[in-house]
Amino acid sequence: MENEISSNYIYRCHKMLQKIGAPLEGWVCEEVIDFEEAEYKCQLCGYPAVRYIHVMQHNDYAEKIMVGCICAGIMEGNILAAKERDTKAKRRSQRKSHYLKKQWIAKNNSRWEMCYKRKPIVIEKDSFNGRDFYKININGEQYHWKNNRRMYSFLTAQHYIFDLIESEVLE
Repeated sequence: MENEISSNYIYRCHKMLQKIGAPLEGWVCEEVIDFEEAEYKCQLCGYPAVRYIHVMQHNDYAEKIMVGCICAGIMEGNILAAKERDTKAKRRSQRKSHYLKKQWIAKNNSRWEMCYKRKPIVIEKDSFNGRDFYKININGEQYHWKNNRRMYSFLTAQHYIFDLIESEVLE
């Protein structure tokens, strides 16, 4: 796998790391972020069309570096692991796309239901101080907040449901 990457490419990545005063090896991927469009520019090689961003961190470097798959593999010394993370992110994105296409059953003007991964799910619209927000019930568990904020759109609630269910599946 590593033999597929040219030595010039690896050299360019290492040169950029040296230029910013960062370690050449020992990096760890903290997470992979799906930007949903291939519009992100890799902070290491400058490739302008990256969709799945690997957030790399190092104990001896204060800043996180956001890079594409191959640069992440070079930084951690394991291109195969970076490609596996990238593939996993792509599969998750496909599952999310299929999930978002599922039809909700409108029980009334403020309540929608569906079943996903054998879990009954309810989204309810409520209001506080004249502002509408959405709350979620997944298999009897209530969720009113996402990142300490109310969910002000149905779509935000849908995305949060997917994230919650996916995190349960992976645990």
